[in-house]
Formats: sequence, structure tokens, C-alpha cells
Amino acid sequence: MAVSIVVIPPGDDMSRFISVPFRLYRNDPNWVPQLISQEKVFFNPNKNPAFNNCETIFFLALRDGVPCGRIAGVISREYNEKNSANTGRFGWFEADAKDAAELLFDQVESWLTARKMTRVVGPMGFSDNDATGFLVQGHDEEPTIAGSYSPPWYAGFVEERGYTRDVDYVEYRITVPGEIPEKVQRMAELISRRTSVKVFSERSRKRLADLWAPQIFDVLNSSYTELYGTTLLSRDEIGFYIRSYLGHVDPGFVKIAVDGQKVVGFIIAMPSLTKAFRKARGRLFPLGFFHILREMRNSKVLDFYLAGILREYQGKGVDLLMSYEMAKSALARGITHAESNRELETNTRIQAQWKFYDKRLHRRSRVYWKSLVDGDSN
Repeated sequence: MAVSIVVIPPGDDMSRFISVPFRLYRNDPNWVPQLISQEKVFFNPNKNPAFNNCETIFFLALRDGVPCGRIAGVISREYNEKNSANTGRFGWFEADAKDAAELLFDQVESWLTARKMTRVVGPMGFSDNDATGFLVQGHDEEPTIAGSYSPPWYAGFVEERGYTRDVDYVEYRITVPGEIPEKVQRMAELISRRTSVKVFSERSRKRLADLWAPQIFDVLNSSYTELYGTTLLSRDEIGFYIRSYLGHVDPGFVKIAVDGQKVVGFIIAMPSLTKAFRKARGRLFPLGFFHILREMRNSKVLDFYLAGILREYQGKGVDLLMSYEMAKSALARGITHAESNRELETNTRIQAQWKFYDKRLHRRSRVYWKSLVDGDSN
């Protein structure tokens, strides 16, 4: 059956692009479908301000007229200016077979080369907050709603095309003990007596979104600036994330560290919605919303999403204070396990949060790179 490639014009209906993973993975027990309504907002350049900083193109593969694959080309102007680079990205890749995959990669690499890019990395999105990496370990492990999923052959396919490992992200599954380890309690009490930093949860969603969230994202911008693939979030992008996500989290699982009225650190977690998203099958209505609300109340797994500490407060025990308060909330809710979600393998500071608890590395995702210039291997 013949495969053809079409470009989805900017601002056009992205329904067919969004539908591809639903077609390919609908019978795969290890895939978690995203909410279609959120995907339509995310891929809409009039609603997602990330498009303002990126040049993008979306390719769709059709097998006898039916969508069978997709890929995006992304050039982050801010990333390239920050790093004095000419690096492009491929992202949101899916394909039902290698013939479609070859055509999609041919298109995106040609598009990047025509725009003077000398290097391509991926899978990555507009920023490191988007879907990142091909899964290379843990295909049979339960993912989070933020965890990337890809069948095993994707990694082998790009390696055959000349791509090599750039960085790995790892995910840990942590066992929550019946009580907080005594050593953690002692250290938290000692640090609390020696610091002016206090950790709390804002119980009002409105105050969390309106008052604290802008400062939280300022801390994120500051603390993540040197990490792989990061760019500063603009005020519009921060507003987009606040409207899209923070207004819906359980405030009890958002821990804010303040020194006076200054936010110096944060941790954002949420009861796992993996089971709810699977039951919703991409749709909030008629029953998806009900499944999500039920899992928010009843899930025994806690997913960690973001954490950050201002540089001048790192190494002073603020991370332990926040983890201690999160552990108390988890125990009060009857949480039995936690998911670290994606973190850089080399980011030992963030991984130190789990050193007092039983954990296992159960999923690994890999970002690849390839030179677009003949003879260049750097």
C-alpha cells in the first residue's frame, strides 16, 4: 500500500495529526491516550504561545489516504540564540511501519537542512516540558500521563539512520513506607531550626494560580536554565501552563518553599491519572471527567511533575524540607507508591530526593542527535 506525505498548513485543523497515536496504539496496554481537547489547544498556534518562539512544520503520512504516521520539525530560536547553535528538532513522531518512518524523516531532515540547521535532535518538542525521548527501557511498565511512550523499534530505526545517543532521562518508582524514616524526620527538624525557609501548601486553587504560580515558574526558569534542552518560558508561556494545568491540580500536593514572601523552591505532584486517562480514551465527556475526578480522590500512586530551587538556596536542605512535607501529605492520603517522572540521568541533585526511600529505575527514555552536515561528527 502506497504511503504519501502531506504538510498540515499552519493554523489548519490538527485532528488528523492528533489522531495518529490513537490509531496506532489503541490496543496497546502500555500507551496512555492524552485528552484530545487539550491536544487541540496545545497544537493551536493561536492558543499556545510556544509557537511564537519556534518555527514549526507538521508532516502527516497517509497510507492509501488513511493517517499512518506523523512528525514535526521544530526550530527553537531562543535555544539556538542561547547556545550559539544551528540545531533543529524532530518531535511527536509516530509511524505504523518503517516505510512511512523513512519518508517522514526524509521530509523533516530536508526541511531543517533548507533552513541552515547543522544538527538535529529528538524526539523533543517546543521545550523540555513537552514529550521528550524514545522509550528504550520499561516498555512493559506502567507509565504516567506525562511519560513518553514509543514501541521498541523506534530507537533501533533512528540508530540505523545514523542517530546516536545525546542524553537519557530516567524514571523511578518509589515505595512509600508506612511511616517517614526517622532519619528524615530528624534532619527535617534540624534544618527547620536553622533556616528561615518555610514550606507550605496553598489550599486555594485560585490563590495558587493567581498569587504563587507566577513565582513558581520564575523559580523554574532560574533553576533549570543550565539543564539540557531548556529555554526560558516567556510570560505568555507561563500563563498558558498556569491556565492549562495548575488550576486543576490538588493544592495539597503542591509544596511551596518561601523565605519571607519570596518563593525559593517548589514541588508539584498529583495523584496518578494513568488509569483515568485510559478509561477516558481521550475524551472528557461523557464519562472521562468522572474517571479523572475519581482517580484524583482514590489513586494510591503519586506522580511527581516539577521541582525547582533557586541556586542560592540549593544544598541547604530545602529539598529535604519539601520532600518531608510531601511525604506527610502522601501518607495522610494513603499513597503507597510514587513516580518520579522524567529526570535527566545526570541530574544527581534531583535524584537525591529519593535516597532515603526504596526505589527502582523502571523506565528510560533517550534523546538522539544526528549531524546534518556531511563529515561532521561533533
